[in-house]
Amino acid sequence: MVLRVLTLLMVSTMLIGCGSDGQGSDRDPSEQDSRAAAADSDLGGRLLFSRFDESTHTFISTHVSRPDGSEEVEVPMPGPEGGGRWSRSGAHIAVMTVLPDDRIGTAIITPEGDVERVLEIPDPTLNLVCTVWSPDDKRLACEGWDDKDPARAGMYTVRASDGAALVRLTEPPGGFGDLPGDYSPDGESLVFKRGQGEEGGTLMQVPIRGGKVKTLYDEPVDDAGRFSPDGSTILTSDGVKLLLIDLEDGTLQGEVSRTGYNLFGAVWSPDGSAIAYSAGQGGPFADVFTSRPDGSEAHQVTSTPDNEIRIEWGAD
Repeated sequence: MVLRVLTLLMVSTMLIGCGSDGQGSDRDPSEQDSRAAAADSDLGGRLLFSRFDESTHTFISTHVSRPDGSEEVEVPMPGPEGGGRWSRSGAHIAVMTVLPDDRIGTAIITPEGDVERVLEIPDPTLNLVCTVWSPDDKRLACEGWDDKDPARAGMYTVRASDGAALVRLTEPPGGFGDLPGDYSPDGESLVFKRGQGEEGGTLMQVPIRGGKVKTLYDEPVDDAGRFSPDGSTILTSDGVKLLLIDLEDGTLQGEVSRTGYNLFGAVWSPDGSAIAYSAGQGGPFADVFTSRPDGSEAHQVTSTPDNEIRIEWGAD
């Protein structure tokens, strides 16, 4: 079980090396100008992110702030994990937790860190990490696995109120895992990454009511993907630059890159006018940045010696 948890951690804690040029801006993202600062101050919602210590491979803390970095407060976590996902309403956060029987499960907490409930797993041997909220906040998509039966690995969904009404969506090939990324805005499908361990994987889509799994993009990706609010575009990364993938034909619409930086873990603002992501250079130390979806008007939100990852952008 411990090895499995470490694998989940490493999905989000990549080493930051040298970057490459792309179609986005080549301006150093730490540079700020009046236009970027003004644009960032107009952005609504709240960021959620975690600080990770690469030397000990442990989470230090999880925080909420405004998109400009103001009003930052620490959010107590119910276990050793960091991160989590905002509900669509912005009233709740779903986080990974350790259950009394040592299985890995899900807790629902408030933005202040109070535990509202721990979801029961309606199966005696499954581990279920259920943090991806449906558009109506009624269900959660989960990564599931059974420590004694690898064939049970895959994506599942459960009821958000209590963890019941378990539905299995995918059955990956042996040795592979499916990491849920996002529900489509209409709630009819899920985008996810299928891969092995820490390696890049395939960006895929599955109907929420079950059916044939579809490959969305042929090249390896590191992030499980996020739908734009209008449902037309998937935001992901290849570990160096951010990728904007057209949902209809799987073509690359655009890239966001910064010379010498690795960009990863990107998410959309609630209204789709901006994105937030981790960016770092010269070692496993990333800060939080925001920009427009094309990479313009970049603004550095945090500046610490820690690796800041698992960014989420929730509604007010």
